[in-house]
Amino acid sequence: MATVKEILKEIYLMPELKLVEKKLEETVTSKSSLMTNFTGQMLKGGKRLRPLLIILSASFYPHSTISLVEAAAAAELIHTASLVHDDIIDKSFQRRGMPTINSEWGNHTAVLTGDFLFAKSFELLTKNKEYEILELMTYTISLMCEGEIEQAHKTWDCTKTENDYLEQIYKKTSFFISACCQAGGILCSMPHEELRHLADYGLHLGYAYQMTDDMLDFSSSPLTGKPEENDLIQGNLNLPLLFLIKHPSYGERIKGIIQNRDLNPENMEFVRAAVHECGALEYTYQKSKERVMRAKANLQYLPPAPAKKVLLNLADYIINRKR
Repeated sequence: MATVKEILKEIYLMPELKLVEKKLEETVTSKSSLMTNFTGQMLKGGKRLRPLLIILSASFYPHSTISLVEAAAAAELIHTASLVHDDIIDKSFQRRGMPTINSEWGNHTAVLTGDFLFAKSFELLTKNKEYEILELMTYTISLMCEGEIEQAHKTWDCTKTENDYLEQIYKKTSFFISACCQAGGILCSMPHEELRHLADYGLHLGYAYQMTDDMLDFSSSPLTGKPEENDLIQGNLNLPLLFLIKHPSYGERIKGIIQNRDLNPENMEFVRAAVHECGALEYTYQKSKERVMRAKANLQYLPPAPAKKVLLNLADYIINRKR
């Protein structure tokens, strides 16, 4: 298996990504210098996973480079808009190691910045009459909103189940990643059965991505750009916490801490230690690994192409990343 460094080098040297970066800069440049500054700030430092998936998925058959670049840029704008709005909901102060727009300029400015990014993504997709992809992406946004609302109504709720969790991350994360794979397949007119497997690859990759994020929530690495135990602070019960709640030795005390929202330093240290001691991270890693294996299994049904190897390596990167 290639190292994470080798995988990243192979991925980020793709020439299409440079075109996407140029298109992003061009698209968010506004007559308002303030808006240009806000959107430029939010676009710095992203992993560009969604554009990458569109580029790779379109590489199996001939396609229009212009349509590809604009669809990939639109996906990144949608993702970035959702992050701006997430920061408002979570009252976040930091994103990718930098102050959030809401913390520096207030919710009013942040809401409008997110809306601007959504509008610009739709502009790109309508420009070349990519209506099928536009429909797919607008449906994705509606699912993300549903998932966010459902998560909000399950905060601090110790009756939340693993199935509830999977449904939420399907709507908030997994479907979007699957939609990006589908968008690439649509752009290259991929046969229906192959497109279905490509969509399933993306779906399972999305689950693995979120589960890895859950593990990183208990990492003190500054690379994440977010405070440690951010999910717990917000009352969002991620997979390690759901495992911990059911643990015979730790479960009752953990439930008490969560139900009472009693996040004093002593309790936070207890949760941190318990997560590392009780096997919650190992359980989450295994679940993530299972999803990666299911993602990879779908690739055998796709035609030979250099992109297939990159998609395989990308799946390995997802569960070995540090941010």
